[in-house]
Amino acid sequence: MGVRPDQSGIANVLFRVFHSAIHPDWYATRQHRRFRRDEWEADVRVIEGGHVISWARGTLRLTEVLCDAGVELPRKGLLYEVSPRQERSASLHPADGIEYQTCIESERLDKDVFRHICEELVHDGDKTGLFHRGPTTDRIGPAAITRVHVEARARGLSIHSFHTFPQECAILRTQSLFEVRVPARR
Repeated sequence: MGVRPDQSGIANVLFRVFHSAIHPDWYATRQHRRFRRDEWEADVRVIEGGHVISWARGTLRLTEVLCDAGVELPRKGLLYEVSPRQERSASLHPADGIEYQTCIESERLDKDVFRHICEELVHDGDKTGLFHRGPTTDRIGPAAITRVHVEARARGLSIHSFHTFPQECAILRTQSLFEVRVPARR
C-alpha cells in the first residue's frame, strides 16, 4: 500500500509504466482528481509515498506509478521500470498515434536549500494540481511532501511531480507527457 517518503529512501522507490490499468486498491490514495477532454481521460492520484497517473484513450490504458519498491504490483502490462537513483528518460509508443515521454531525476541538497524548497512547495500547495504533506518525523524537520502539477491540454496531459525525502535532504522530480499525436499531413 505504499511507504511514506520519510520512512523510505530514494533507493527504495521504483518508477513503473504499465500498458494497463492498476486498480486503486493496490495503493493508499491521499488526493485524487479526474481530467477529461474529447480525446482522452485521466485519473491523477497522490498516494502514500508517490503518485499514480492513469491515462486512457478508447480502450488504451497507460498507468504511471511511483511508489516504494516493496509495493507488489501486478507484472502484467509492465512497459518500463526504473530506479530513480540516476537521471533517466524514456519515450514509449504503446499504440499507433500515442506517445508517452518521461524524465525522472533525484537530487540530494544542502539542508538549508532543502528546507527552502520544502517551504516553496508548501507555499504553492495545490494551486495547480495535487498536494500532500505527510507527518514530520521530528518536531523541527520538514515533512515529506508530494506535489503534482497538472496541465490538461486538448491532445494530452503534462505532469510535473515533486517528492521530498527529508531523511536524505533529497527531492525526486518527474516530468511526464501523455499525448495523442496528430498524423503528419501529406
